[in-house]
Amino acid sequence: MPEPARRAEAPGDAPPFAAAPFGTRTRDPVARRRRAASPGSIDRRYCRLSAGAGDRGAGLLDELLLTTDGVEPRLRNEVWRAITQPVFETTLHPDGRDTVLRGSVRSRPLGSLLIGRTSFNAQRYRRDRRVIAQGGLDHYLVQLLVAGSLHGDCDGRPVAAAPGDIFVLDLARPLLTHVSSGSRMTVVLPRQQVDKAAGGRSLHGLVLDARSPMTQVLADFIVSLSSMAAELDREDALAIEEAAIELIASGLARHAPPGLAADPALLPVLRRHVLAFVDAHLADPGLGPAELMRRFRISRAHLYRMFAAEGGVARLVRERRLDAACRELLRGRRRPITDIALSLGFSSSSQLLRAFRARFAMTPSEARREGMALALAGQPLVDLQEHFAAYAQRLRDR
Repeated sequence: MPEPARRAEAPGDAPPFAAAPFGTRTRDPVARRRRAASPGSIDRRYCRLSAGAGDRGAGLLDELLLTTDGVEPRLRNEVWRAITQPVFETTLHPDGRDTVLRGSVRSRPLGSLLIGRTSFNAQRYRRDRRVIAQGGLDHYLVQLLVAGSLHGDCDGRPVAAAPGDIFVLDLARPLLTHVSSGSRMTVVLPRQQVDKAAGGRSLHGLVLDARSPMTQVLADFIVSLSSMAAELDREDALAIEEAAIELIASGLARHAPPGLAADPALLPVLRRHVLAFVDAHLADPGLGPAELMRRFRISRAHLYRMFAAEGGVARLVRERRLDAACRELLRGRRRPITDIALSLGFSSSSQLLRAFRARFAMTPSEARREGMALALAGQPLVDLQEHFAAYAQRLRDR
């Protein structure tokens, strides 16, 4: 294990990655644009892009850096919450030691992967059904704890991790965690390859102990990948992308809790087909276990085991309908709520209202108003790197 992945960060230390160069050169927007003169303006030196392999023909996008370092203290909470919004609802740690949120994010895409470095003070992260539906992210987030600890709950699984550990988050599942001041190296992985390697077992909340040889191998790889991503040309990047997904997914799956006894080679494929069928037939009132058993010729017991982590098929269908309704409402369109309810298999707007409020702690009308507010603020539903890029652009244009 590299020494940086084990060092404990002392209170008051500078964030480990806040000033570390990641790309080969930096394009400072201050040289190109006139800084806004309002009292609430943000120093754009702390919102920049670093040119990397993209300048040498690899086609990789520039690295993005977003940080609160150059933000007035009174604006830092707002800025950091907006930066982390697609992944978490971020608030101050309940211990009350800090009064302002602070943090920085460096991110660089590598094919279908996203590689990032983050630092932060003590915070609380919530990812509930509302955040999941609003953000639309459906990936795995794998974090190497460089400094600082975390503890909390991942959809019913208690979790605790310390420096050197590797923590896995399924972005389609809820969590509530508290983190101390620290830093992380993060890899965001596409769901399909990870689910295939996991063979239907849940990786959400999985913690790989720092003392494990597999953890040390994965940690070494994550550190190297983060350090060298900017130097890769196109061919190397494509090769590394495939190898990275295979190595990380297989390493995580090796330590996943026991799951289904079905053929691991067939289960992920069948599960993907079932989910695709469910999503394509949400408007069918008859969608349920019986229809899926008939369509895919599987027993009720096997179907239930396949979706045990989701609480069974009936709950899976209901929640995917509600998530689809939430996404539609958050787009801020004027489509009648009754029309949305009927198009997603609900018998009436009243049935949608009751289920929606139970899942998201808000009414469909409130979700629509929130979606309109996001649209007016220029915050559409986007992928994570696109969100970072869009927010960086807004800050540079201030």
